[in-house]
Amino acid sequence: MKRSIGILFVATLLAIPVHAQTTPEACLADERDFDALLASFESEGWTALEPGAPLPEDAVERIALARTIFYASTDRGGETLPQIMSLQRRTVPGLARRVDTDLAKQRVLTRGDESMTFNWGMPQQGRLDIVEVICRIATPEGTPASGTDEGFGPSTFETLAEDPLRRVMVIGLEPEVLSDLTTDTTTVSIVETVSVMNPDEGR
Repeated sequence: MKRSIGILFVATLLAIPVHAQTTPEACLADERDFDALLASFESEGWTALEPGAPLPEDAVERIALARTIFYASTDRGGETLPQIMSLQRRTVPGLARRVDTDLAKQRVLTRGDESMTFNWGMPQQGRLDIVEVICRIATPEGTPASGTDEGFGPSTFETLAEDPLRRVMVIGLEPEVLSDLTTDTTTVSIVETVSVMNPDEGR
């Protein structure tokens, strides 16, 4: 029986995209409690910045880059990459100043050359029992994009589960091509995870 369980575990792990395996467990965990999720991040070596604390310059640059690439890969609103990046550099420091509410909490976390925004919330009005967790990570892990026009590859989506929803999006970067846009030459992947938990999960 133990051998069968081990084989099943390995097969399940291999079926999960590499970025889902290397993403912090809390991003895709069956856990609804904000403080428990934050403790899980910290147990994996991440440092959560206190709300209102100033952000390190390198974290600002990485998170601004992640947000820029994310928006540029969806809807630019007629803006150029440098314009979006400039806006995000001004926006990012405000992320750490957001005040927690019962319905929404956010943290900026760092670990070595990685930076992440962690959003926890109950987004569906009238359904306070549904919890959504979104992580957006700028990381040196992964395979860089190559041969791109603007320095980033197409988005790759992986749905790990439909109900409850677990989704991973990955965008590879070409740091050399992006050198005129950002001073961050370490990040090679932008990873976004979305996890939506129903009332019976994590209990």
